[in-house]
This record gives sequence, structure tokens and C-alpha cells, in this order.
Amino acid sequence: MWILGSTLSISQRSLLPEIPPSPLQQRAQELAHQLIQSYASRPAISAAVDFIKGISPAAEITNGQLLRVAAPSGLLDGLGLPVGYGVKGGAAREALSAALGIRAPRPPRDIDVVRWGTHRIAEDESVARRLMPRDFQHGARVEVIRDLEGYISTRDLTINEVVATDGTVAASVTCALDSIGQVLRPSRYRGGTLHRKPGLFGQSILKMVRLYAEGSCAGESWTIAGIPEEASFSDFDLAVHLNKAFQRGKPVAERFLHACSLLSLLAACDDPVQATLRDLEHLRHGERSLLPDVPAEEWHRALQG
Repeated sequence: MWILGSTLSISQRSLLPEIPPSPLQQRAQELAHQLIQSYASRPAISAAVDFIKGISPAAEITNGQLLRVAAPSGLLDGLGLPVGYGVKGGAAREALSAALGIRAPRPPRDIDVVRWGTHRIAEDESVARRLMPRDFQHGARVEVIRDLEGYISTRDLTINEVVATDGTVAASVTCALDSIGQVLRPSRYRGGTLHRKPGLFGQSILKMVRLYAEGSCAGESWTIAGIPEEASFSDFDLAVHLNKAFQRGKPVAERFLHACSLLSLLAACDDPVQATLRDLEHLRHGERSLLPDVPAEEWHRALQG
């Protein structure tokens, strides 16, 4: 087993990669394990920081566990963000990967916009409508961030403890280590402790599995760690992430559902795409269909099978 049981929850399941991790990834995983298990002791933080700065010498560490690094020239500018606005989620993860030199950035599936401030302003509405039109129709808006450390410390997954704005990427040290090590795990905020049960929601569990599938199809060696023994999600959750998987192509959707079955989140079957689409068919209709990116031929095959 390549990850030495690193987890934030009491009881958990893991899913190992199909491709063994590189020595660099293994070292990042070891350091993340030490950082988490030691509750961020000074020696663990120091070792992690030295490792990150060895990869990206320009990285700055503030307040012990907050990393700041300049975004590659033009990366954020290409998103058309107004001054003062930034991104979280996939676009921020891509910015961090590029800033650390892990790999060249890929076009994000969508953009989740943030802005520093204390309250919403009129421009937020037009920015959201222009930069994330599809999600805007489903209620997504610009997220206003008042406190950077508070924001980063309340994400669902460690790799989401990142935000990019005004030419700078800010992330937790754990986020940087898990981005390098290619590990998908709950954050400390969601993963639980010896005194607090995990608070990982169905959407976050399926998000980890989907990102695992996307990475696997891209030839990467992602590991999932920290799936609670008891996990639940709704048909709505499953439909949202299956549709996002189909946006990356049918192989990703197939890998996503296969990984769900390996983790016993779904029952194993010969054709999981066909079976799942049949179960979710009631969510495909109407203006707010949750499965608009599933090809018509896949629906035909599922409903005629």
C-alpha cells in the first residue's frame, strides 16, 4: 500500500491508483501523512515546507501553513476576471499545479468565481452571469471571501484548500502536498477526528470519485483516502457528478461508476452506465435537467436495454 493509512477520519476506505506513484509523489504522500497525523507539529511543517520550496523556490509560507505562490503569467488573465475577482475549485487547482510546476494547466471544466470583500456588490451579478453562465442558471453566484485563512480551513477536500486571485495562488501546505502526491481526501474540517465523527457529504464523496476517474483517464495516479465506512448520497448527487463525468467523455463516466462500485457506493453490474442511467432517468427532464450532457445514444441504449 503506497499511502501509510493517512486519513482524517476514524474508519475509512481507500482506493489505490492503477499506476504506481512516482518517488516525488510518494515523498509528498509521506509528508502529508506526517503533517496530518502529527496535527501539524513544527518538525512536520518544516519538512513539508522544505520539500515544497525545493519544487517551487518562489513559494512563500506564511503563518506556518499558508502557502503563496505567483500564478504563471497570463493564466488567470485568460479567464477574463475583473480586478479583485478570483477563482476557487478546479480553476484554482489548475493554477496551483502550474505554479508548482507539477504539470501544464488544463482548461477547467467550469469556473467558480470568488471576490475579496465583506458583502455582495452589484457587479457580482453580472460577473457571475458572464463567467459561469450555466451554473448561474442553477443558482451559482460569486462567493465573497472575508477571511483567507477561514475560507481555506473550511473546504471539503484538502486539494480544494486553494484560491487564486490577483496573480497569486494561496493554498494550505496540505493542499500543496496532496496536489503533488495526487491524493484525494477529506479536509480536517470534514474528515473528523478521534472526538468528532466525519462530516463528509454525499456530494464531496462523489466529487472525490469523479476526480479520481478524471485523473485515471488522463494517465495520472490519484489515490482516494478517507471515504467513511458509512456513506450516503442522493440520486440528485449522483446525477450531478455523472453528468460532470460525461462532460469529460464516456470513458470518464465509465471509470467514475466503476470506482463507485469498487468502494461499494453502487452495486456492481455488467453495464453500470446503462443501469445507472435507467435509475436516474426521472432526473433528465425539464428546464433544470440534471443530465443534459449525457449523449442521446446513451439514453437510447439504457432505456431500450
